[in-house]
Amino acid sequence: MMVPTLSMTKAMPLGDMVFIIVAFLTLMVILKHVAYGPLTKALDARADKINNDLDSAKKANEDAAKLAAQREQELADGKDQASQVISAAKKSAKDQSEALLKTANDQALSLRKAAENDADQLKTEALASAKKDVADLSVTIASKLIQKNLSADDQRSLIDAYLADLDQQ
Repeated sequence: MMVPTLSMTKAMPLGDMVFIIVAFLTLMVILKHVAYGPLTKALDARADKINNDLDSAKKANEDAAKLAAQREQELADGKDQASQVISAAKKSAKDQSEALLKTANDQALSLRKAAENDADQLKTEALASAKKDVADLSVTIASKLIQKNLSADDQRSLIDAYLADLDQQ
């Protein structure tokens, strides 16, 4: 037996065709309201969520870039402040060392002057002592040589006069 095909059968009656078209259109309207509407809404909601997520990610990325730039600037400022503190500390240390050196030099100069003054005083005292000793010795020698005793004051004046003549020469 042969199965009838569309080409083999007669044309479809007009009433059946209208019924199929009306049923198809009714099915399309029902599908639109029942399936396509909610599906479209769900797809639109998902597209909106994806767009919002992309916008949020873009904003978060921009915020992160701004925060990174701010941290970089703060780091650079911190380095500048640290170098300023180091420079100030170096300058302060240099100033203090110069002040200490100046104080040490001043003290050394003062000690040197005091030592020179002490040496001059000791020299003067030694000369005075030597003059006295020479005078006493000279009086003793002179008195033994001439066997005449001059007063000690007279002999000292003669010797002082003689030594004064020697100092002037």
